[in-house]
Amino acid sequence: MLAVCGALSCAFGTVQANPQSKPQFSGKVTSSIDPKTGDLKVCFKEIGLNYKPVTYVAKASVVASYACRNYGGNCPKGQETVIKEKVSATATYSPNKYTGSVSACITLKVPKLSKNPCPGKMDLVLQSVSWSHITITDVTNKVGPVDAHPSKQSANFGVCPAK
Repeated sequence: MLAVCGALSCAFGTVQANPQSKPQFSGKVTSSIDPKTGDLKVCFKEIGLNYKPVTYVAKASVVASYACRNYGGNCPKGQETVIKEKVSATATYSPNKYTGSVSACITLKVPKLSKNPCPGKMDLVLQSVSWSHITITDVTNKVGPVDAHPSKQSANFGVCPAK
């Protein structure tokens, strides 16, 4: 009987060694701006997942400032366009089959203008971008939203000479 109990104990111990934990983000959710495009990358790790695909939504508010630049590299005053929007991006990932986790990044794109508002043959250039209220949500398991660190980011691209 002792051998049977020992075997049962081992069997139950094996079952309990890998308990199904609750889905949760592990560590910090991070954000970073692409220095060339101004796009925002939101990176995360979520643990405690079963092995079914999980859908995530990254969200943020963005202010993008565009300027008109002439062939001389100057940006005439009064030729700026500012876009303020709330943006989001959705992605679906399959958890790692051994760890039940997802480690990934989702990119939020800087909004673009549908047409160039610049007069003549001036180029439209991204002058600066500011991101705020940056979050990630696991919509499949209803986890989040979780704030990214930092939750605000900005970059100035120096495309127009300072006057």
